[in-house]
Amino acid sequence: MLIKNQQKLLEQLLGSVSHEQKIWLAGYMQGQIGDFDANVSTGISSIEKPPAMIYFATETGNSKGLSLQMMKAIKAAGYKVKTSAVSRLKVKDINPDTIAIFIVSTHGEGDPPESALPFFEDLQNASDGQLSGLNYAVAGLGDSSYEIFCGAAVRLDKELQRLGAKPFQAPLLFDVDYASHAPAWVDQTVKSTNELIGANTSSAETAPSPDEEFIVRAGKGYTRLEPVKGTIKHIVNLNDVDSTKQTFHIEIEYEEDIVYTCGDAVGIILPSEQNNGDNTPRLYSISSSPSYHENEIHLTVALATHKNEDGSTGYGICSKYLAGLQEGDEIEFYIHQNQNFNLAPDDKDIIMIGPGTGIAPFRSFIYERSERGASGRNWLFFGDQHMHCDFLYQTEWQEHLATETLHKIDLAFSRDQSHKVYVQDRLREKAKDVVEWIDNGAILYLCGARDPMSKDVSQTLVDIFAEQKSLSAEEAADFVADLEENDRYLKDVY
Repeated sequence: MLIKNQQKLLEQLLGSVSHEQKIWLAGYMQGQIGDFDANVSTGISSIEKPPAMIYFATETGNSKGLSLQMMKAIKAAGYKVKTSAVSRLKVKDINPDTIAIFIVSTHGEGDPPESALPFFEDLQNASDGQLSGLNYAVAGLGDSSYEIFCGAAVRLDKELQRLGAKPFQAPLLFDVDYASHAPAWVDQTVKSTNELIGANTSSAETAPSPDEEFIVRAGKGYTRLEPVKGTIKHIVNLNDVDSTKQTFHIEIEYEEDIVYTCGDAVGIILPSEQNNGDNTPRLYSISSSPSYHENEIHLTVALATHKNEDGSTGYGICSKYLAGLQEGDEIEFYIHQNQNFNLAPDDKDIIMIGPGTGIAPFRSFIYERSERGASGRNWLFFGDQHMHCDFLYQTEWQEHLATETLHKIDLAFSRDQSHKVYVQDRLREKAKDVVEWIDNGAILYLCGARDPMSKDVSQTLVDIFAEQKSLSAEEAADFVADLEENDRYLKDVY
């Protein structure tokens, strides 16, 4: 029991300290008590632990998978913890009394993932000191072959400090081999979190393995650091003679013990004599089925062209290299996992929107579902310039329709009539059926060019739901955002 003066002094002290300081005091007193009273726990359970939030910004699902590992470890250490994408997060919604852990992927030349762009814009517009009192940690996932390494994570860390938040450990920037280093970072973050609040760190557990749906494959064949070799089995231009394009179907045979799933991509390693000093691998969506096309990987590659200053035609480095390959040539590659574009369960209907080479993963999807005998229906929206010369894989789609492994197909060939028609126009025409499929649980997929195609399609979906469901524009946008958040609208755009 405290005497009167001691109690008064304690009340004065407690009235002048912050929540975090009270937590530290609790830990300090626990350390002073030690083993004096056998009935007093000396573990971290005796400390009042603030809630923890784990935020992730992801392009292909790796950050989400790592966030689940971290959530399990933090929860095992006795914290109440939640994990959330930053796609709809606002700065004003971040509670400074929580411990915040951010796991951020970098896309392209130092940019955040597309879904995280609104959050980063909100960060930039937030006032200095707005997150004063927040304790946080940042991890970045990136690729050091790019000029700007983990640019999104570096930018986030800088903005959080401008807003008054304080890092409780130094940011960690992971390269492509992050999977082998992540467990140590998870352990260290749990330890740092406990030290922050004055808790006992001796009971920190090794991070458990991620959920089965977020298995991260590591080692040979899964990063640019350890590629494998394959042989060109077949290569053909899919466009007919009248086309202004060249799109190559490329089949690669391999003997290595590697695994890929529908929705994954292949990273192509350019030979040193071909890369012009650019060592950055190029990613191409896999257009084959792991079940149907055993020990093969198929790619659908458009030959990229541009005009040089002198008026001559220039070509994309990697697509030119691939277009020039011959049967029997050797090629180096690795599997780039995409956890954010997984094939739906067999009993789910799917709607696939893939103009141009965006068709690639959907060829994979249909062959895989056919091989599995999936009961879910499949609806494809495809578009290009001219039907007679740009209808990629036309014969295959007709065969899938005939065997009812493809149930509906809607085509948009932009230059076959006086006014241009795109996939989003076909979506509007079939708005009622699209909404009916979605209401019955169908999953939407979109693959292809980020700008403007993916933005136009997303806006069209907002318009469709607003009209068909009698929603305001804001409510319809929230409906589409909910689909994305619940993995019912999945995008692979570039």
